[in-house]
Amino acid sequence: MIKRMRAVLLPGLLMWLAACQPRPDPTLRIGTNLWPGYEPLYVARDQRVFQSLDVQLIEYRAAGQVLNGLRKGTINMAALTLDEAVRISASGIPIEVIWLFNISDGADQLLARPGISQISELSGKRIGIESNALGAYLWQRFLSLNHLNAADYELVGLDLAAHAQALTNGEVDAVMTFEPEKSKLLRLGAKALFTSKEVPGEVLDVLIVRKTGDNAPTTAQIQQFIRQYHQHFQQMQQNWQGWYPQLNKRLKLSEQELVQTYGELQIPSVTMQIQLLSNQVKMQKIMQDYQQVLLDIGMISQPCDCTNLINTRYLEAL
Repeated sequence: MIKRMRAVLLPGLLMWLAACQPRPDPTLRIGTNLWPGYEPLYVARDQRVFQSLDVQLIEYRAAGQVLNGLRKGTINMAALTLDEAVRISASGIPIEVIWLFNISDGADQLLARPGISQISELSGKRIGIESNALGAYLWQRFLSLNHLNAADYELVGLDLAAHAQALTNGEVDAVMTFEPEKSKLLRLGAKALFTSKEVPGEVLDVLIVRKTGDNAPTTAQIQQFIRQYHQHFQQMQQNWQGWYPQLNKRLKLSEQELVQTYGELQIPSVTMQIQLLSNQVKMQKIMQDYQQVLLDIGMISQPCDCTNLINTRYLEAL
C-alpha cells in the first residue's frame, strides 16, 4: 500500500517542485535592419560589452521584417523608427521606447535618377518606397511641404536592398531611401530632391522593448542592458571617427561616404535623450502627426494610445 502511494505521489511532487523553480530570464533578442544609427549595437556585441546578459542581435533585411518578428514573438526588443513604434502600439502590442539612437538630419533622402533635377519633373513618375511606416510618412511629408497631389505619382513597393538596382534598371524614377543604398545611388549620379533635414526632429530611431508576454525582458535585464550599453556608448562618443572601421563592417561604405552619413545624423547623449524624450508636449505632437499619416494611408485602423509609449526611467537611472 505504501509503495503504491509513493508511486502516485512521487510524480506529483516532482511536478510541484519543477513548478516552484524560478523561470529563467528570457534571452534579449533585438531585431534590427541595416542602418548607421544601429551599428553601435553591433560594435558593442563585438566588443563583448554585454556581460552576464544573454543578448542576441537578429539581423533583418528590412524594417517590415523587424515589425513581423515583434508581432510573432521572435524578438522581444527592436531598433525601429518612432513612427514604426506608434504603428506597433496602435496594433495592440504592448511596447515602450527606452533609448534614442539618433535623429535623422538629412540621412533619409528622396533620390531621383540622372536626368531629373527638379521636383516638378517627378510628376507622373514612379516612386519606389519601402512598404513600412517611415517611407510612407516621409513621402507624405514631401507631398505636404511641396503642396503636391499624391494622385500625380505612381508608388512602387520596394525593399531597401532593391533601390539601387530598380533605379538603374528604370523600374522606378526615384526612391525614398537611406544607407547603404543611398551612397550607391549617389555614386550613380542620383539627385537628392528632398531629405529628412527638411523635417527637423521628426525622424527618430529608437530602441523599443515588449512590456508583457512570456518572453518579455525583466526590469532588471533592461536596467543592466542600458547600463552596459551606455558605458560603451560613452566611449564611442568621445571619438566617433576612431570607431568608424568597426561601424562600417556591415555598411561597407567608403571613408568619405561614412563621414558624410554620420554627419547627417544627430546622435544624442543620454542627457539630450532625456531632455527630448521627456518633453511630453513635443513628443505627443510628433506621435500624433505620425498617427494621422498612418491613419490616412491605412497603415493603422485605430488611433494609438501613446501616452505612456516613451519610458525615460532607465535613462534617468544612469
